Amino acid sequence: MLKITYIELSKLLIPEFESHKEIPEEYILEITESIKSLGIIEPLIVRPKDNEFEIVAGCIRYRCAKLAGLKTAPCIILGLNDKEAEIVKLHENVKRLPLNHVDQGNTFVMMHEKFSMIEKDIALSFGKSPAYISQHISLVSQDEELVSAVRDKRISFSQAREIMTVEDIPFRKYLLNTCENSGLTVELLRQWIKENKNNLLINPPPANSCDSFSSIPETLQYQRACQACGKPTDIKDIRQLILCSPCDTAIRNAILEENSRNN
Repeated sequence: MLKITYIELSKLLIPEFESHKEIPEEYILEITESIKSLGIIEPLIVRPKDNEFEIVAGCIRYRCAKLAGLKTAPCIILGLNDKEAEIVKLHENVKRLPLNHVDQGNTFVMMHEKFSMIEKDIALSFGKSPAYISQHISLVSQDEELVSAVRDKRISFSQAREIMTVEDIPFRKYLLNTCENSGLTVELLRQWIKENKNNLLINPPPANSCDSFSSIPETLQYQRACQACGKPTDIKDIRQLILCSPCDTAIRNAILEENSRNN
């Protein structure tokens, strides 16, 4: 059984790399109040470093313990190397306050650069697919405008994943702004990108042109026809359903029957 040792907070060190870059204030206050009334229920995981101890798991509990006025914290001391420590931290973050998509991407980049871990190795450690790891690494290499939109939850990771496939900067910005302001669905976003790529194949920019070329279509539709009544519908009002094939067929047939009766 692992031994619990009470260590002075002054002897605990925050690790050089912290996965969480931004922690909601309400979460900090909630944990602080809990520690004030109940103490630290689950020990921190630490590892020896010089004459002190580096926190492997429990940085938030450590910060909240200081705010709560504690002098010591219950700790489990483990002899972990750098790579083992980062893997433990990764699992700890999954269990507790989940990392946002940007923090995940930064963590995966750090593990690749610091420990030479390939995407497959990181995926095995994190319990995700290599594609998931690759997409998040790609995210944090994008322009800050797109990264901050995901970090601030102005757009979803699914929307960002589609926008990342667009090379033309003006069109990327156009799509980003539309997602933020009009609630563009992933399905419609994907359709716009496909239509734009097809348009470029049909009408490519001049090969010897020195002028900047924008692939933003002049007449992108802000509306789509409702599949039930046929009325033009604003993007922000479009709703999607997840249906199996039999239910989809049944609903479409019911709509056709209703429309035929009305006509």
